[in-house]
Amino acid sequence: MISLVTTVLNDQQGCIDFFAQMEAQTCLPEEIVIVDGGSTDGTWEFLQNYQPTQPYSLRAIQEIGCNVAQGRNLAIAQAQHDSIVSTDIGCTWEPQWLEELAQPLLKDNQLEAVMGSWQVRWQDLKSDWAKVEYALHDGLKLIATSTSHASSRSIAYRKSLWEKIGGYPEDLTLAGDDMIFALLLQQTTAQITCAPIPRCYWQRPVTLKSFCQEALRNFRGGGEAGIWLDYGILVGGRLCFEACCLMFSLFWLFWASPTWLGILFLASFLISAGARVRRLVPAIRRLNACSYIEGWYRLLVFEYIIRFWGLIGYWQGFVLGLQQCQECRNRLRNLKLRTV
Repeated sequence: MISLVTTVLNDQQGCIDFFAQMEAQTCLPEEIVIVDGGSTDGTWEFLQNYQPTQPYSLRAIQEIGCNVAQGRNLAIAQAQHDSIVSTDIGCTWEPQWLEELAQPLLKDNQLEAVMGSWQVRWQDLKSDWAKVEYALHDGLKLIATSTSHASSRSIAYRKSLWEKIGGYPEDLTLAGDDMIFALLLQQTTAQITCAPIPRCYWQRPVTLKSFCQEALRNFRGGGEAGIWLDYGILVGGRLCFEACCLMFSLFWLFWASPTWLGILFLASFLISAGARVRRLVPAIRRLNACSYIEGWYRLLVFEYIIRFWGLIGYWQGFVLGLQQCQECRNRLRNLKLRTV
């Protein structure tokens, strides 16, 4: 018996696509539980009126103002079955996705979780910036193993394990809850397997502004939880170093003396930026391999801008987390997971 859970906010078309693809699965869930966070675009009315074309029950719940973690916890709490499969509306799925993710739990009573694979496909990318991100990350994908930190866009686990973990951390503002849940899951049980074939496809933003907003949101979640501190310090330190070297070099070269100081700062900036450019060479080759040779100049712009907004989000979240996210941080500490 399978309960499929997800959340939604203002995405009626995403819901339409979701039901069409779930109802084409080779293994149907017994129920789908969706929590709506207070949609105002007709999504909630659509969910209330939707009539499934396959024999499963649909439970739509509205909790206005809830964050993603609260919505996931509510959906799981309302689920009628112990085998929980989680995903995100807005992805796309092959027909075998649900079967390969849920069947291990149904066949082995000792098993407690299945880490799901996912990927981004080049043919799904709708903008130059999305293609640049794809090249920078060598194609975005997770080929899951039993030790993977699977995203909640493709994961299965027992409701009893969710209860043992304590659910998703609700004190994080918006993002990062699925990463923390995966960390806690891996520390709570060893009865884990994986679905190694990626049949869930993650859809990426279109505009550079959307990518910046995503980076701000995601890294804020990490900062609130108190993880990734080395990223915040090392990446932030290097970015500040390059910015300071560039500003000081311009000041001493054009407005002050001695000019040799300007040359020294400029050389320091060029060495650090040059090392960054060299690291982008494999990404340029990937773009060339995809017959997108005109996108190489966007790589450096994307590299700097996304890192900048990621760092802004991280340190915003870090400061906020000192006051508002102690429950999440304490849960990580209690399981001997490193936090600040």
